[in-house]
Amino acid sequence: MKFTTFKNIVTLVLFASIGGSCYGCYFYWNRAITHQELERQQAMIVEREQQAERAKALEAQRLVDAAAASRQAAETAAADIARTKTPGAFWSKAADLREVDKAALALLDRPVVDKIKDGARGKPFKINVYSDDKVRFNRVKLDLDRDDKDDETWTVFADGRIERKVSSADNGTWDGTYRLELSGWQDSSAKPVTPLATTTTTKKTTTTKAAGGIPQTNAVDAAMVIVMRLPVQEKIKDATKGQAFKINLYADGGQRFNRAKVDLDRDDKWDESWTFKSATDIERQVAPADDEHYTEVYVATDGAWAKKP
Repeated sequence: MKFTTFKNIVTLVLFASIGGSCYGCYFYWNRAITHQELERQQAMIVEREQQAERAKALEAQRLVDAAAASRQAAETAAADIARTKTPGAFWSKAADLREVDKAALALLDRPVVDKIKDGARGKPFKINVYSDDKVRFNRVKLDLDRDDKDDETWTVFADGRIERKVSSADNGTWDGTYRLELSGWQDSSAKPVTPLATTTTTKKTTTTKAAGGIPQTNAVDAAMVIVMRLPVQEKIKDATKGQAFKINLYADGGQRFNRAKVDLDRDDKWDESWTFKSATDIERQVAPADDEHYTEVYVATDGAWAKKP
């Protein structure tokens, strides 16, 4: 009897121990699963929050881009309107304008009449402005040296765009076409670049064979090509007599012209200083304030003037 009771007690303790161990295992296993589930749920919550933040950021960027595009469109529309209504004021902000350009542009915004004759009285150049439709000025003629021959003719389109044709030889034959942009006059014909003047030396004199390599963007450039063909001397003063601008040429070594100075308005102050370093290396220094302080430098590149940074 005593043995049976003892056996029952031992069995009961054994089963209780096994049961407790199983319950403990189950408890800790279930707890681990619950912890993993909580971590997974927390990770999902963090991911959803991050997705929401990304969506907000994308929407904010979209709104910024839309506002920028709208602002750009409004600015472009305003510029188009300004160019159409007051082309003179609009284009007066363009770079590298000559004195004659500024004078001609100032006439475009005057009250419209059939014709403004000699709108630059007292200047070395002559400007005539025409209105063919009695609504706006649509044509301009420039006589740069007042020889009663038109050196340039401008067309002012209905949207305010301006095209300029040039007669380099001052003979009524238009051999250059340019369009006005805010960066300045741009060559519309994309003329190829020709070699810079080379020289041939004889016993007594030195002469040039051909001139080129100079971008053809305005009347000064065209004149520079012509005067570079002159027989080489140590100095040629006012090689463009009769023109609205003055060019002096210099041959420091006596072999070729290697420097030039330009007075755009003949006020005895040099506006530009050119250096012909080699056949392909031409540099042009500019004094925008007409005070002989050269603060801008341009180099001849692919038939155009490229501004140095």
